[in-house]
Amino acid sequence: MHALKDQGPARLLLAIVSRRQTLPAIVHSRSYKSIPDDLRPAFGYCVQQVREYDYLNYIWVAQMPKDLRPALFALRALNVETALVAEHVRSRESVAAQLRFQWWREAVRAAYEGRPPNHPVAAALSHVLHSPPPAPLAGAGGAAKEKGGDNNGNSSSSGTDAGPSCSSSCSSRGCAGSSTGSSSSGYDNGTEGGSSASTSRAGASSRAAGVSSGPARFSRYAFKRIIDSREADWADPQPPLDLGALEQYAEGTASQLLYLQLAAAGIKHSEADHAASHLGRAVGISTLLRGTAAHAAARRCYLPVDLCAEARVSQEDVYGGVVSEGLRDVVHKVASLAKGHLDEARRLAPRLPPGAAGLMLPAVATGRYLEALEAANFDPYDARLLREHGGGSGGAPLPYVLAVKWHQMRGTY
Repeated sequence: MHALKDQGPARLLLAIVSRRQTLPAIVHSRSYKSIPDDLRPAFGYCVQQVREYDYLNYIWVAQMPKDLRPALFALRALNVETALVAEHVRSRESVAAQLRFQWWREAVRAAYEGRPPNHPVAAALSHVLHSPPPAPLAGAGGAAKEKGGDNNGNSSSSGTDAGPSCSSSCSSRGCAGSSTGSSSSGYDNGTEGGSSASTSRAGASSRAAGVSSGPARFSRYAFKRIIDSREADWADPQPPLDLGALEQYAEGTASQLLYLQLAAAGIKHSEADHAASHLGRAVGISTLLRGTAAHAAARRCYLPVDLCAEARVSQEDVYGGVVSEGLRDVVHKVASLAKGHLDEARRLAPRLPPGAAGLMLPAVATGRYLEALEAANFDPYDARLLREHGGGSGGAPLPYVLAVKWHQMRGTY
């Protein structure tokens, strides 16, 4: 390590990040100091699941404060396990998937009661639920910045005011406004065509209260909605009818997971929830876009029916990877919805409490993917797009790893 001190800041950052990526066991073993010895294998399993199936998020979680990492890995491992249920059950007529989803509902309930079933993720989750939140996060993890600065630390020049509310059509919880996209990109302004998807956790507007140190700080509804959304998606393999249905699925999965992450960090703040709601929709929608080619191989399609009909794009075209102007137009509209939510989540950055910005780091991969998708002229099958932004476990591009570390150090997203 002494040899690194003689290098410049950029090379030092590169060397540190590279060492962390090649020595994950060493990095995460330091996270387990507060974990009982008998639970360390359970948390190790959670880390491995996230690393294998959710690698882009593994990268930023690995950069979080060591006291918070175990909780984040446990929550994200639960998300992975519920997402894998559909892959492990091939027959849609079988009751096996229904039984498995119900098993996870009961496992979460038992984890709340402190008697988890014999499963490493359930055991890790139970420990997280019954542990106090870590010490308050501050500094590079995401202290709120001065009003008028954007998420990159630059002064606001786009005309998007960082005021107290969104524009008039926002359907996010606790707000009546909508996302505003960047007029300088190839994306449409606003959350075009998105319906409300406003079903969200009860009591969202009152999260500025004190932080509970027990299971009460975690929303049971958030866990339930993640599992319910996964099961509904498995039970009905048809494409979403419109952008509103797509948005509702993203809110029911990615947004709920972000709410749970905030709870794990002991953050109860209405603006943080508001940002998480927008960011979750951006993440969820772009994740489905990112998986278009993989879904097509399994004869699944998440491009809205109404947009495909309007553009004369058939499901068989999607399954066959036929790239037409109609397909590009559909992808552009779906991506614009995600971009609008991402922009709104970033607009809220100056008003977040200390520590919250670090939990919004999924915005980095989402933003990079949407930029690359635009550069590929909204072709979701583009070979370079899939190779550099596919999100597989084979590794993440070094620019993404560095971008995550850069944002984490600056408290931005």
